[in-house]
Amino acid sequence: MSTAAEKTSWRWQLEQLQQQVGEWIEVKLRSDDRDLNLDIFPPWLGPLLIRLVWLILAGLVIWFGYRIIYPYWQRWVSQNDRSKLTLDRLPERVYTVAELLAQSQQFQADGDYTQASRWLYLAMLQRLNDANLIAHQASRTDREYLQLLRTVPVMNAGEILVSIHEQLHFGDRAISSADFDRCQQAYQQIENQLIVRV
Repeated sequence: MSTAAEKTSWRWQLEQLQQQVGEWIEVKLRSDDRDLNLDIFPPWLGPLLIRLVWLILAGLVIWFGYRIIYPYWQRWVSQNDRSKLTLDRLPERVYTVAELLAQSQQFQADGDYTQASRWLYLAMLQRLNDANLIAHQASRTDREYLQLLRTVPVMNAGEILVSIHEQLHFGDRAISSADFDRCQQAYQQIENQLIVRV
C-alpha cells in the first residue's frame, strides 16, 4: 500500500502513466486482434513492443531536450569562461598596456561597458607603472591610488577612472556607454600627457 508522499512523487506518477499507456496499447492490440489475427505472434512480443515504443519515445525526448538545451548550455559555458577574465579573478600574470586595452575594446564591442571600464582602469595603472610614475601594486586601494595621483601630472584624468572603478567595485553598478566614453577620454588624456612629458 502506497503512502500519500509516494503518490505525489514524480516517480510514482511516471510509473502510473507508463502503466496506463501500456494497458491502453494492450487493449488496442487486443481489440484489433480479430482483424489482424495476432494469434500467430508469440505472447512475449506484445510486452517487447511496448518496451521498444517506450525506448524510442525516451530517445526522442532526450534528443529534443539536447537540441533545445545545448545552445543555452554552450552560451553559459562560454560566458563563464569569459567571466574568469574579470578584475576580481584577474590572474597574477602581468599584462601589457596593449593587452589590457585590447581586452577593454573586446568587452566594449560586446556591449559590456562595466568590464570594459575595469580593463581600461587596469591599463591606466599599468601605463603609469611603465612610465615610472606610480608603481602598480595589487594590494593598493583606490583611495591610495587617488593620493598618489595627486603627485603626478595626470591627476584629473586619473581621478575619473579611479572614481568610476570605485563605483564599480563597491557600488556594484553597471556602467553605461556614456560613462565608458568618459573613461576612454580620461585614458586618452593620460596617454597624451605622458607622451608630452617624454
